[in-house]
Amino acid sequence: MRFEILPGLPPYGPMAISFTQYGEREHREGLVVRFYPRMSEPWVGNFLGSMTACTGVFEHPNKSDFIVVVQGAGCIVDPEHRVVRDHFASDIKEIFPLPSIGSIAFRRLTNFIALKADNSKWDSPRISWDDFRNIEVHDCSLVGEAYTPIGDAWVPFQLDLLTGDCHNGIYAQDMARAVPVQRRWQA
Repeated sequence: MRFEILPGLPPYGPMAISFTQYGEREHREGLVVRFYPRMSEPWVGNFLGSMTACTGVFEHPNKSDFIVVVQGAGCIVDPEHRVVRDHFASDIKEIFPLPSIGSIAFRRLTNFIALKADNSKWDSPRISWDDFRNIEVHDCSLVGEAYTPIGDAWVPFQLDLLTGDCHNGIYAQDMARAVPVQRRWQA
């Protein structure tokens, strides 16, 4: 383990580095993580989150960075240089480590994103109108049900975890059936 989640900010030693919206000007305690880099001294980061309950710290599939998710806000941390390399989402609801394919996927409100070992990522198209349920991972695919307000229904879908391509996404199906409305303005 090259990190540990601390119960709070350390009362002694070097100050934690704040990774927040307002940087060093913000003095709230969030998720406090001590990193143990391979080439430098351990250090502590303080991460503030966003709006969901999803929180966790994971080794990035590239084996050199870490992924920190705090209350739905996701970022990639370079522990050797003590910096956040990227902020990639603010509404993460669930995390799926996929070590067999060198990836980690994230469920958002209406779609999925994934980060890969080669530092690339994919964003799926919008799949659901509003949320998912019964999600399962099978090898290189993710299956579940996506919500549609049309008929107040849950509809099965399948997501390719290598590419982010979706089969049977209800949002795209509903939008393809939509009829444009023309407004007539009267003077």
